Amino acid sequence: VKGIERLEIGGDCFIKVNRFVIDGLNELKSVKIGRRALHNESTRIGSECLIMNCDQLSEIHIGFQSFYWYESFELKNLPSLISIQLDGHAFMKCQRIVFESMND
Repeated sequence: VKGIERLEIGGDCFIKVNRFVIDGLNELKSVKIGRRALHNESTRIGSECLIMNCDQLSEIHIGFQSFYWYESFELKNLPSLISIQLDGHAFMKCQRIVFESMND
């Protein structure tokens, strides 16, 4: 079975989710999250977006006001990452951002 190479989440999806994790998808190359996805003030406390351990991931695009209320944004162990695009007000209320072990 071939793994996922591209993950695309449309706008206004997952508005009640307070934890978004992508971990260990080694064939994943691209992540695109539409505008206002994962956007709801009630998800604020303890909310986090974590993308890690994806060997081939080279591109991340997060749309307008997505993760607006999230407290934490972490990218870890993404050795192929070339591009991160955060549209306006993405992670607007974020208190913690971590980029770790991107290209050792």
